[in-house]
Amino acid sequence: MMQYQPRNDWLARARDKIRAAGPPTLPVTGDAIDDVRSRRVLDLATRIGERTLASGASANDVTVSILRVTDAYGLRPVSVDVTYTSINVSYHRGDDHEPLTMLRVVRKRVTDFTALQSLLELIDAISKGESLDSARERYATITHTPRPYRDLIVTLANGLLTIGVCMLMGAGLLIGAIAFVAAALVSVVQRLLGRWAVPSFFSQAAGGLVVTATAMGVTALAANDVWRFAEMRPSIIVSAGIVLMLSGMSVVGSAQDAIDGFYLTAAGRVFEVMILTMGIIAGILLGLSIGQRAGYAVLVTSAQQPFGTVAQQLIGVAIIATMYGIGNYAGFRTVLGCLAMGVVGWGAYLLALHVGLGQATASGFGALVGSFLSMLVARRLRLPALALTTACIVPLVPGSLVFRGLLEVVEAEGAATGMITGAATLVGAAGVGLALAAGTSLGAFMGRPVRDTLTRAVRLRRR
Repeated sequence: MMQYQPRNDWLARARDKIRAAGPPTLPVTGDAIDDVRSRRVLDLATRIGERTLASGASANDVTVSILRVTDAYGLRPVSVDVTYTSINVSYHRGDDHEPLTMLRVVRKRVTDFTALQSLLELIDAISKGESLDSARERYATITHTPRPYRDLIVTLANGLLTIGVCMLMGAGLLIGAIAFVAAALVSVVQRLLGRWAVPSFFSQAAGGLVVTATAMGVTALAANDVWRFAEMRPSIIVSAGIVLMLSGMSVVGSAQDAIDGFYLTAAGRVFEVMILTMGIIAGILLGLSIGQRAGYAVLVTSAQQPFGTVAQQLIGVAIIATMYGIGNYAGFRTVLGCLAMGVVGWGAYLLALHVGLGQATASGFGALVGSFLSMLVARRLRLPALALTTACIVPLVPGSLVFRGLLEVVEAEGAATGMITGAATLVGAAGVGLALAAGTSLGAFMGRPVRDTLTRAVRLRRR
């Protein structure tokens, strides 16, 4: 005979089916690890995070790197707060002890892909069980290892990058040689200003002034019928210089931070990009104004710059991506990866243009394809994904659009029609930049789960 169940018992069962089991949040308990070891682990983790953030890595990657280190050595739970200029790591040691917190400020930002890859390999080794003492010694070795290239090599790489831009635009060898000299001067001037601790805004302005002054010099020679200078397009020199100075900006990191939810860090990166870009614009405007007053600004046309043949474009893109890698201290394997991703991204861009998409949309599509493939192959080939992704979008930087817009503003001389035309061109350049950021973000967002799925599938197959 069925026993009667009280009504309250049925209600309790119904509530159990609806409510989640357990409390809303899990209790937080700290592991029993001595203070000295905890401090050494946190110190190593924050130092690794600082170096990876200074190299341009996204805030999410920095957070994951720190948590992998602390988790490998038994520090749980750990909270990580990453902003654009600082890293705060706190280890909760239980209710009976005060939290252990460390803060590091990121003072100097130098993109070094060789050091970044070494740090990633160190994190993998720590996750696989490397001792704390060995990891600290290895980190010290990484930080004290000289960069793979001297300043002269980096200067030459920057110059060759502008030659790649000139080839991309179908320019001749002479204009490429002049752009090379201008880029080398920009590198030397900016390095010297950096040693004097001059703010980056003025350093970028000085670079913009150097390339514009070089273009004005070519214009002056052409006006005086000197040799073959009348056949040149001096605006290519400025466009190449803009690509060079914009190539080192943290567009990829800012886009990834925004999509990962690190809005404060993303805002800091975006604001830095804006300030540095405004520095370039200020230098170029100053140079154009000086050239106009001197009477040598007529030959610099604001017409859209045509590209070279497809073969010239691919060779130029290969040079740009390769020299970008060398200019940021990438190793040989990483340089080859940069070359491949640069060509792939530009190929996707040309394909998008062929089917009738606009320049901004095509640029975003090229960035998306390059970023997606970079996320897939970087871990497999043990290369920094940041290097591959950035090398993909550098050839797509709208240097010629930026210069055209500025030139149209200067040539307008206050006329409303000219000012509107120049502003529209600059808005178009900004649209290309936003498309590159959006394509990079979407490619990384799509690539991460696919990469993780493929990694799990490979592991299961090996088992």
